[in-house]
Amino acid sequence: MTKALDEQLELLASRDWRLQRAAGDALAAAGETGREAVVHALGHPSSRIRRYAADFFDHNGDDRCVPQLRRLLHDPVPVVRWQALHSLSCQRCKPNPLTVDLVPDLIEALGDSSPRVRATAAAILGLQPGDPRAVEALHSLLEGEAHPKVRRFAHQALRLQDPSYRAETDRRARKRQSARSANAARGRAARA
Repeated sequence: MTKALDEQLELLASRDWRLQRAAGDALAAAGETGREAVVHALGHPSSRIRRYAADFFDHNGDDRCVPQLRRLLHDPVPVVRWQALHSLSCQRCKPNPLTVDLVPDLIEALGDSSPRVRATAAAILGLQPGDPRAVEALHSLLEGEAHPKVRRFAHQALRLQDPSYRAETDRRARKRQSARSANAARGRAARA
């Protein structure tokens, strides 16, 4: 790896977003050499560099980066795990969407110690094409999850994945609304 690429990798983790963006552009412009340098940086001792190396693949990833990003799903630093999960799953930013089955990775991430990682995994599962594995995992998550944000994302994802769950939650919402309307009407009648 050249000194210039090493410098760009360090800038990739800069606190100045303009320097980060310029470094990412320079690494992308370096072609395969730049890509390999970023792959190497996924194992860097600095969690900040690992995180921003994973972020690089959000926009510049292809199927070749998947094994390295999957390894980062087990990184000791939660923000690195979150970034790896995002970079694996966000397809709209990539020139060519990844062609791998991410559902097993997303299901595994539902058990992460970080609520942010769990919530993101649940939300992304909801956006996958209908999958019985996702439905089962989301039901299990809702049964045991205590964190309100994670529960909210799991509920929303399950509504997208499971038509019977969506129908049942819609029925319950209509019943609650009907009860509130009836209570309000009784209150108005009592005041009259």
